[in-house]
Amino acid sequence: MDIQNLTRHSTIYTSNAWFCSCEEDGICGLLIDSGCDPTIMNRLHEKKVKTGKNPLKKIILTHSHYDHARLVKEIKEEYHATVYASSPYTVEVDKVLADGDVITCGRYHFEIISIPGHTSDSICIYCPEEEILFSGDTPVMIWGTDNTYEKAFVFGFEELAKKKIHAIYPGHGEIISNNVPGLIRQSLLNLRNSRIID
Repeated sequence: MDIQNLTRHSTIYTSNAWFCSCEEDGICGLLIDSGCDPTIMNRLHEKKVKTGKNPLKKIILTHSHYDHARLVKEIKEEYHATVYASSPYTVEVDKVLADGDVITCGRYHFEIISIPGHTSDSICIYCPEEEILFSGDTPVMIWGTDNTYEKAFVFGFEELAKKKIHAIYPGHGEIISNNVPGLIRQSLLNLRNSRIID
């Protein structure tokens, strides 16, 4: 699967917008978060011109914050993409996601892990074929034990930690690929030794 960050060269504050080409012909595309930089429309248009077909079928939002979801309406109108999110209040949502849902695109599967914490509707998205995780703004590097976490977040992180992951595609910043299993194990240990509330 070819994965590109369509907001990599943005000059305004925005989330990453991960475009996943799920078939070799490049016409079964899935976008994880839309970001809020309008230049993403140009990059999608370039893909449409290159293939001569609609490059985008589905959009998954990791949560509803502005910097991750601002352009969903415009992109949906232009490309008639199906929009998935775990909050029914996000604009233009076609399907509300639940923990454990699986979205297919081409031969790839994208498993939803509900992990409320950053927001009540935060999710991570796991692709088993590629052994990668799209983490949105969920903190996956927990360095100490001084913070307080809700049980729902701990449960979601424990589910995440069961997956075989070799790279993390975050909502902001660069891809994390150095010793990801060790990083997640240590984060889970720190999390379990932190203060946990209902």
